[in-house]
Amino acid sequence: MPCPRITLRVASVVFAMLLASACQLPWARTAPADGQNRARLGLRTATVARGDITSLLVYPGELRPKAGAIVATRVAGRLDRLLVEPGASVREGDTLAELDRSALEVQVVQAQASLAAAEARLAGLKSGGDTDSRAEADASLRAAKARLATLEAAPKIEAIPALAQAAREARRRLSELEGGRTQAVAAAEARLDAARSQLDTALTSTTAAPPPAGESAPGATPSPAALTSPAVEQARQAVQVAQQEVARARQPVGSDELAAARQQLADAEDALLQARWPVSPGDLDEARANVEAAEARLRRAGQPSSEAAIKAGETAVEYAGAAVELARVQLREATLVSPISGIVVQTHQKQGDTVAPGTAIVTLQPPDYEIQVAIDERQLAQVATGQTVGVLVDVYPGESFTGTVRSISPSVEARTRTVAARVDVQDPRAKLKSGLFAQVAIAGGKRSGALIVPREAVVGTSDLAVMAVLDGRARRQAVQIGVQDGRSVEITQGVAEGTEVILTPTGILDGDVVGGEGK
Repeated sequence: MPCPRITLRVASVVFAMLLASACQLPWARTAPADGQNRARLGLRTATVARGDITSLLVYPGELRPKAGAIVATRVAGRLDRLLVEPGASVREGDTLAELDRSALEVQVVQAQASLAAAEARLAGLKSGGDTDSRAEADASLRAAKARLATLEAAPKIEAIPALAQAAREARRRLSELEGGRTQAVAAAEARLDAARSQLDTALTSTTAAPPPAGESAPGATPSPAALTSPAVEQARQAVQVAQQEVARARQPVGSDELAAARQQLADAEDALLQARWPVSPGDLDEARANVEAAEARLRRAGQPSSEAAIKAGETAVEYAGAAVELARVQLREATLVSPISGIVVQTHQKQGDTVAPGTAIVTLQPPDYEIQVAIDERQLAQVATGQTVGVLVDVYPGESFTGTVRSISPSVEARTRTVAARVDVQDPRAKLKSGLFAQVAIAGGKRSGALIVPREAVVGTSDLAVMAVLDGRARRQAVQIGVQDGRSVEITQGVAEGTEVILTPTGILDGDVVGGEGK
């Protein structure tokens, strides 16, 4: 059976771990015969002896980080703060980044207000009626009554002549105002002249009697009584009224007066149009039905709330409460925390960027590593899940790391006849790096009273053998081996206890003289 490749450094470190170095090897106490001849040939020998040996399985592998974590956003927003850089060490729960919280805080306040409104409505329902429902029903009733009154007061067909005359008058008045009221001024002045003529006539009719014939009258003078007569007083008032009308007509047209005239014309035309398109009996019936329906809703709104209404109110409160909790969760998720302890491998965004939900912000790598090794199926019984192993890395000579067998594959790879196993490697001092070559040393079963020789005494790759010293000559002896621990090998068949074997027999051939007794 081929031997696993084991370096002396691996063996020494693992033996320190297994405390095997504390035991003196049995073959180390045996001195070689004919030591002077052996020394001249530069040979070292050892004697096959019985002793205790613990198997050591060594498998090469490559350090790989365990599954890391990508910290991504769950809400949209602007990246307000990025608190870590690549290479930084973080602990689970540390804050990595923060999004702008202002909009999310407003959403929380809005959700809380909606919850308070829902709770108030439910309280109203449970206390004997929904005040809001009664107010809405009352408003609906008022609107329905107003609609009915409008339809009932709409102009009738028989009012069309009067409405048409009113529209013509309004149109004439607006036209007069827009033209500067020249016609109105002329009419007012004509009325003033007429009033003055009427006053003169009244005064003339009330003068003193004429003189006798043949005598000239010095002039007609009204008597005091005539000046205060009702006819003269009425004529004077008519003159004053006409003067006021002339003054008003001569005043400039104001914007308010024009607006009022335009509105008067619009109202007159609307009334005329409504009269030409009269309200049908069906419209009145529909309006009256709407009034009756609004009255019924108002009566129902005044009644105690039904069980279904209360249940609906409770559901609304639950929904509003869930909305509050969702808003609070989104506010908490504006702060991105580390889900694991580890190292920041990469930052994907920069401070100030606007990000959408699901945007990666930071990639983390855990501090521990793993190694995948291929275990020979014949050695599978010596490996178990949870077993503690030693891990050595070339870049740290003389230093060992602790590992644990995490899992063993349930199937054997058909081509290599090996089983994949994963080993977790602890790195408390954060010295390891991804991609480093490492060796996993697994302590197997212990054999007591086994025939053992030093590892360097066994030669060959497929056909294993030792060079035994027999009658002063080197004799190749085929052997079969059992367990090994990196320094010693168990011999299960081929040589007997007490046989002297050559260590590292490079250049020694079968039959070479290696002692004084050779012929």
